[in-house]
Amino acid sequence: MSEFLEMMAAPVVCALVLVGMHGYLGGHVVRRGVIFIDIALAQIAAFGVAVAMLLGAEVGTAQASLVGLVSSFLGAVLLSFTRTRNGDVPQEAYIGIVYVVFSAAMILVLSQVAHGGEEISNLLVGAILWVTWADVLKTAIVYGVLGLVLRAAHGPLMRISTDPDGARQAGQRIRLWDFLFYMVLGTVVTLSVQIAGVLMVFTLLVVPTVMSLRLFSRTRIQFVYVVIVGAVSILVGATASYLLDLPTGAAIVCVFGLLLTVQMAVESLRRA
Repeated sequence: MSEFLEMMAAPVVCALVLVGMHGYLGGHVVRRGVIFIDIALAQIAAFGVAVAMLLGAEVGTAQASLVGLVSSFLGAVLLSFTRTRNGDVPQEAYIGIVYVVFSAAMILVLSQVAHGGEEISNLLVGAILWVTWADVLKTAIVYGVLGLVLRAAHGPLMRISTDPDGARQAGQRIRLWDFLFYMVLGTVVTLSVQIAGVLMVFTLLVVPTVMSLRLFSRTRIQFVYVVIVGAVSILVGATASYLLDLPTGAAIVCVFGLLLTVQMAVESLRRA
């Protein structure tokens, strides 16, 4: 037990810090119906980190974070223009194109970096096992500041997420608020991708939110359920990865998927 705590305490606490912020942002992402916008932004941030590595930086350093942040901000500008009133082309189509292009660009960049194949794997599934307490503190402080920004902007953002037509008729500057939301989301995923990888970032944003929306209608109860599901998945996944010698991030992602499957099965049995 002492060996488990020594090795897994910081990664588990860091993952729990990620759950709260990603759970809130994931609620907006799912309600807006732009499910893949988070993984697109995560991939844009990963591309920025790859460029920083090509220039000689290491993952997790200030240089890599800065380049990734600039990349995600530019991605936020790009994605804020994908919302359109023309229903012929859904926004998800543009988001998918952005994701695919930046995925390919990241592979091209990392093909020029020593151990590029290993770095591609790290950016996909993360290296959360090597997180330090300094990383936990830094992440908690940044997310705390961003949480205050989101709290101040909660009303307009929630109205746009749940009733964009009503927000537009009320005179809200939707594109400006979208840009603010994507800036915050981009900052979050820039830090998260270097810790947890693209796949886990997407999972934290979407899976627990989907599980909560299937059961509850009140926003606060949904958020509490998201945090509970996230904490359980992280603890179970981290324990399984330690006992079975598995990649921690991938194990946590699979536990999230398993819990979603079990919940849906139980719901089906109750209806039957």
